[in-house]
Amino acid sequence: KTMKQFLFCVLIMLIGKTCALIPRTYETRFISITSNGTNLFDFSQIRFLGRERMANGTFELKEDLDNESFSVVGETFIDSVGDGEYKQLPFTAPKQSVCTALKAYWSYFEPSIKYGVKTDFPAHTHPCPLPKGIYYIKDVVLKNDNWPVIMPRGYLKAVANLFKNDEYGGSLEIVSQISDLS
Repeated sequence: KTMKQFLFCVLIMLIGKTCALIPRTYETRFISITSNGTNLFDFSQIRFLGRERMANGTFELKEDLDNESFSVVGETFIDSVGDGEYKQLPFTAPKQSVCTALKAYWSYFEPSIKYGVKTDFPAHTHPCPLPKGIYYIKDVVLKNDNWPVIMPRGYLKAVANLFKNDEYGGSLEIVSQISDLS
């Protein structure tokens, strides 16, 4: 019985490694970014340039965002046909402190937003609190190398709702398009 369990574990590990080798069959690009709750942050100065829809501009954190006062909830939605009818996906981030969320999810965005090259925001060090300030982003395109192998096609909306002392403080909404590689 122990040998069967061992072989089963080896099989599961090999399947996982094999799935990691499956090439991406999709590409992603920015469509829009919207924020509200400008007392805490402002992303209104970010623009998208060129056919690649590269994000450029500045964003501002108007307060130090610490673990004690600030928390975030993440939700995702998909619009497969582009008609504006979004359906909620099961990919969510439960309510957690902002520093914990940054540490947990930054690896998905780090290839796109390299510190010192594409931004001066020090997310790579997982600072806590997230420091107040104005930060730039330059020529940022979405790199999906470490995203899930299988993703729904269409318009993906990611919404992060920020809370200060458990009261709603604003949201950041990023819409990207996921399409088959051409």
